[in-house]
Amino acid sequence: MISKILKRAAVAALGVTLLAGAAFAVDISGAGATFPYPIYAKWAEAYKKETGASLNYQSIGSGGGIKQIKARTVTFGASDQPLKAEELEAAG
Repeated sequence: MISKILKRAAVAALGVTLLAGAAFAVDISGAGATFPYPIYAKWAEAYKKETGASLNYQSIGSGGGIKQIKARTVTFGASDQPLKAEELEAAG
């Protein structure tokens, strides 16, 4: 009886550990300027090796990055020119 309880506790602990580890391996998505793409690609490779998580960057131009960050479809956006403070506030 105690053996079964210990086995169930061990399985539950393993499950919690695996879920917690998976929660930290978050994929990151970004979009925007084409200029920084080469460095983002290098960083993505290193990040994947260290964490197992992916970084996906779409080099679609600054305007596209701004649109996607405002629409909240990406984690980060990159632009050749930063948004004005009032634009950032309006976009939340």
